[in-house]
Amino acid sequence: MASCTRLIRTTILPALAGLLVFLYLPLARADYVPFPGRIPVTVVGVESPRDVVVSYETWPGFRRDTVVRLPGVVVPEDTPGSPPCERELAARALAFTRGFIDDASRVWIQDMRMETSADPVGYSDVLTDHGSLKAALTAAGLARSETHASGGGWCHEQAAQ
Repeated sequence: MASCTRLIRTTILPALAGLLVFLYLPLARADYVPFPGRIPVTVVGVESPRDVVVSYETWPGFRRDTVVRLPGVVVPEDTPGSPPCERELAARALAFTRGFIDDASRVWIQDMRMETSADPVGYSDVLTDHGSLKAALTAAGLARSETHASGGGWCHEQAAQ
């Protein structure tokens, strides 16, 4: 009995504690903010309505390009399997994003989340001198919350409006 208790204390409990730490680490990193605060950026390009490529200074004299993805929203997709009305909405959303960025005289990201600071994609709203890209896309009906229940998809919702 004593050897069983010793085995539990010296081997099994530390192994379980290590397993719990190992399982917790990915959750902790999901909210990692390697570049905190409001960071001025230069827009390099727009890959999709919710993916904007930006260049910013990570340290004085050191610039980096990152794809910034708008968190918590989905946009219509322009894929071969998408219905024509959704592809049309995707084109409108892309044009809207490009116009919104082009009309801005200043652009920032704020508290961009990444899994590690070396990731090529970060998650942040894109802020401009005339507002939030995420809020503007949503207000225009070209983006919606990821948690939104889509009864019939983008085409069904547009027909109902």
